[in-house]
Amino acid sequence: MGGGPPARVRSTRERVLDVVVGQLDEGGEDAVRIDDVRDRSGVSIGSIYHHFGDRNGLIVAAQVRRFARYAEAEIAALSDIVQRSVDVEQFRSALRSLTLATASELRVAERWTRVGVLASTVGRPELAREIRAIQTRLTDEFQAHVAQGQARGFFRSDLDARAVALFIEAYTLGLALSELDDHEVGEQEWERVVWTVIDQLLETA
Repeated sequence: MGGGPPARVRSTRERVLDVVVGQLDEGGEDAVRIDDVRDRSGVSIGSIYHHFGDRNGLIVAAQVRRFARYAEAEIAALSDIVQRSVDVEQFRSALRSLTLATASELRVAERWTRVGVLASTVGRPELAREIRAIQTRLTDEFQAHVAQGQARGFFRSDLDARAVALFIEAYTLGLALSELDDHEVGEQEWERVVWTVIDQLLETA
């Protein structure tokens, strides 16, 4: 027999998590009510507790999913760029497009979701462990794509691949600080600084 839970069990968990992620997105942890989860998911309260232990366990699982979903999309996008680019100029152009997309105002909610999940780990060692593990895995994957880009002559090979990966992950998330600033940096000014730094990471710099 193969490993992992049966398809029916996965389906039950997914239905519940879909509802809870939606509640967290709409109103934070105070919006998570077990009765509402039952009504929206069609899963009994007993089954919810069976799969997640308690309300906190349910929230932990949903927060982990929220934290991972956007980062995984960005990693997949970087992987696609590395695979499809035929030279460093094409790679640079594609990376610039990805940078503009991830830094856009359309991604504000995504950045704040990740900030909110990080804040929710305070006083929750179980969630902190889960987030630490998933962030490590995501950076591992990002590092592997950067290393592949180095091997293909896109990124500078004298720089540590993990440090490059961490920088690319961090500068987009860091835009949340500007969004809190009464004198928020303009989009063009931010892009100019980011792209000046990124050019130093590329072999053509």
